[in-house]
Amino acid sequence: MADTSKRTVKWCIMGTGSIANDMVQILKQLPNTEVIAVGSRSVEGAKRFGDRWEIPRQYGSYEEAAADKDVDVCYIATPSLRHPQDCLLAIKNGKAVLCEKSMAPNHVVAKEVFDAAKDANLLVVHGVWSRFFPAMKKVREIIESGAIGTVRSARASFCQNDGAGSCSALLETGIYCAQFLQWALEDPSAVGDNAA
Repeated sequence: MADTSKRTVKWCIMGTGSIANDMVQILKQLPNTEVIAVGSRSVEGAKRFGDRWEIPRQYGSYEEAAADKDVDVCYIATPSLRHPQDCLLAIKNGKAVLCEKSMAPNHVVAKEVFDAAKDANLLVVHGVWSRFFPAMKKVREIIESGAIGTVRSARASFCQNDGAGSCSALLETGIYCAQFLQWALEDPSAVGDNAA
């Protein structure tokens, strides 16, 4: 088997909003990682974003960006309501996907994305970053230890004026509360259709 530990993973950023700016800053700090393409709804938007971050390939459509033959992973940071179609577009073009929240409006659409990725043998990750906090690991340890008894209910709130507007607070910031509650109340050993 070939040693791939030094292989550079090439990224395409689909979307040019504030969260995409944050992600590019992170990617540019990682070893063996290169952001080579950006896709936007307009050539002007792609150029503005690409010039700012020194991204050489600047596409005025998501379709062109996803079709770039040198891209390994598409980071989906388009408006939330486009996420499922852009995930499927990337998968159709043979790309792994890291999708911003919310990935889909419901489980049926999310399953469609995951099924397409499975059929194509591609990785798709729903980028709910808070799940990777060290505090989440500690919360899981406490729950599993039984130190607080059996968790039967939980309450969460997230206060932020993020301008979610027509995308709704549930799909934007509310997803943090929803995913936390699901995670806190789920059985981590449950797998498949019966999992929370």
